[in-house]
Amino acid sequence: MTPPTLLTAALLSLAVSATAASAAADYSHRLQQLGPDLQAKLVGRWTNPVDKVIIEITSIDLVSGQIKGKEWPTSGQGNGVEHDLIGWVNAAPVSEKFDNVVPVSFSTAMFEYGTLPSWAGYFKDGKIVTMHYLVWPNKTYTWDHISSFQETWSRIP
Repeated sequence: MTPPTLLTAALLSLAVSATAASAAADYSHRLQQLGPDLQAKLVGRWTNPVDKVIIEITSIDLVSGQIKGKEWPTSGQGNGVEHDLIGWVNAAPVSEKFDNVVPVSFSTAMFEYGTLPSWAGYFKDGKIVTMHYLVWPNKTYTWDHISSFQETWSRIP
């Protein structure tokens, strides 16, 4: 048997890459399907009293749960700095004798600072309650690169 040629190796590599790229997640195994009612509750503009950041959830894919939107820093939409917002929403059927919430997470890249903020929490009673994690590229101490705090988001009318 002769060793594979460069062309054969390249074609094999391309075939493996194409197969891996086309293998999407199978959301038919989702514990609970997402519905338009949840989408209506989450799509819109939100802010929090801690840093007054504004997010706008513009769409939710009801099959995958992927959230898309925009984020603006404290000074709001008028300053011209806009960031893409991506995230996820998930759900599970209500279990008797347990508190039930809708898990939500989202994040962005604040390219002008080099930071990566992310929020993970839940939606309940018309509010999004999250822990906010902010990763800083430059800090005085090695232990100080990640800030965390709790934020409760309210819908902006």
